[in-house]
Amino acid sequence: MCICILGIFLFQGYWLYNSYRIRLDQFNKEINDALRTAVFNKQFSDVRRYIRYYGKDKDSLNVPMKGLAIQLEEIGVPRSKRAETRFRGPGDTGKNGWPPAPPASYNGDSSSRIYADTLARQISELLILNNLANDSVNLKKLDSVFVTELHNRQIITPFELDTFHISFTGFSRDGFRDSLRRRGPLQTAKIPFNPVNNLFVQASFESPLQYILQKMIGTLLSSLALLVLTTLCFVYMLRTILKQKKLSEVKNDFINNMTHELKTPIATVYAAVEAMQNFNALNDHRKTQNYLDISKQELQRLSDLVEKVLHIAAEEKEDIELFKEDTDLHEVIDNILSNHQLKAGKPIQLRYDNLLGDTTVLVDKTHIANAINNLIDNAIKYSGNDAQVHIQCMKEKNELVIRVKDNGIGIPRLYQENIFDKFFRVPTGNLHNVKGFGLGLSYVKKIVDMHGGTVKVVSEPDKGTEFIIRIPV
Repeated sequence: MCICILGIFLFQGYWLYNSYRIRLDQFNKEINDALRTAVFNKQFSDVRRYIRYYGKDKDSLNVPMKGLAIQLEEIGVPRSKRAETRFRGPGDTGKNGWPPAPPASYNGDSSSRIYADTLARQISELLILNNLANDSVNLKKLDSVFVTELHNRQIITPFELDTFHISFTGFSRDGFRDSLRRRGPLQTAKIPFNPVNNLFVQASFESPLQYILQKMIGTLLSSLALLVLTTLCFVYMLRTILKQKKLSEVKNDFINNMTHELKTPIATVYAAVEAMQNFNALNDHRKTQNYLDISKQELQRLSDLVEKVLHIAAEEKEDIELFKEDTDLHEVIDNILSNHQLKAGKPIQLRYDNLLGDTTVLVDKTHIANAINNLIDNAIKYSGNDAQVHIQCMKEKNELVIRVKDNGIGIPRLYQENIFDKFFRVPTGNLHNVKGFGLGLSYVKKIVDMHGGTVKVVSEPDKGTEFIIRIPV
C-alpha cells in the first residue's frame, strides 16, 4: 500500500511537471506573439497618425514627394542620407531599393497606381526617419503598447525591453535567421524595430510562475484534492487495520483469560464432589463441610464472573446513570480496606492518609466506591507476596484528589495509554498468574470521566504504580 501511494504521488508529480513545461512553452509563444503584435500595432498607429495629419489637404497628397523633401530639410537630414532611408521591402528588386516600375503593358489608372506607390514610400521613409531621430521615445511607446498586449493575454509578469544592433556582415541567410531566433530562457526572439540602423528589440521576463499558476489553478486544486483524499483514505484504512489487529489480540487474550477463569472454579467444585463420592468424605462431617464451603465459594466466584459478563453487555447497550449524593469518603475507603484485609490470601500492608478535613463530598457513592475498590484490588494483585498499598485523599484547588500507590511490578510506558481500554491487559504471553479480564481500569476511567474528572497513571517496571484521580468538587 505504501508503494502504491508513493507511485501515485510520483506519477502525479510527473504529470504536473509535464503540464508545467507545456504551460511554459505556451508562455514563451505568447510573449513572442505579443511583442510582434505590439511592434506591428505601434507602426500601424504611426501610419494612421501620418495619414490623418497629411490627409487634411488633398493638394499635399498630390505632391507627396515635395512635402517629404521639405520635411527632410526641416529635420536636418542631408540629401546624401535620403537615399539610404528608402525602404526595401521583402522581395523588392527595383533599382536603389525602390519598388520595380510598372510594366509597359499596364493600361490601368496609372495616376492612382503611382500615387499609391509614392504614398507607401513616403510613409515608410517617414517612419524610418522618425525611428532614426526618436529611438528612445519610440521604445517607450512600444513598451506601453506591449504592456497592453500582455494584459490582454493575462500576462502580468515583469519584463525589460532591450535593443540590439546586429551587423549582417558575414551571415548567410540561414545563419542570420538563426541569430534572430536564438534566445535565452524567458526571452522573446529579436524583432526588427529600426531596419535602417539594424536595430532589433527583445523582451526579457522574470519568473512566469504567476501566469502558469493562473493557467493551472484548476489542475493543481483537483490534483491536490485527489492526493489529499487518497492519503486520508490510506491513513484511515491503515488505522482501521491496526485497530482490528489490536482488537483481535485483545479478543484472543480475553478468551484465554475467560477460559482459565471458567475452568478453575468448575475444576475445584468437580474435585470436591468427587472427593465426597469416592473417598468416604460424607462419613466425616468436618471434611464434608469443608468441601461444601469450597464448592460454595467457587460457585459464587463463577456467578460473579457471569455477572461481570452480563454487566459488560448491559454497559454496551445503555449508559451508566450517576446519582450524586453527599458521601463520607473516609467511611467508604475504610470499609473497602477492611474487606481487603479479611479476604486477602497473602500478607498486605495498607496505609491510608486522610487529608480531606471535611470528608463529605458530592459524588455517586456506589460507583466511586467500586472505582476505588478496583484500584486497590489491582494494587494488591500485582504487588507480589508482600503487598504495600498507600491510599491518600486530599483537596487541591477545588479538586478531590485520590492517590493509590503500590510496590508492584509496574507498567511499561509502551502500554500506559492502553490500560484504560476495555479488555486490555499488559501482554504476558500465555501466562495468567493474575486473574482478570481487563475491565476494572476501563470502568474506573468511565466513572471518573462521568464525574468530570481525570485519571492518570505514573509507573515504571519493577518500581510500582500510582493512580491519581482528580474530580472537581
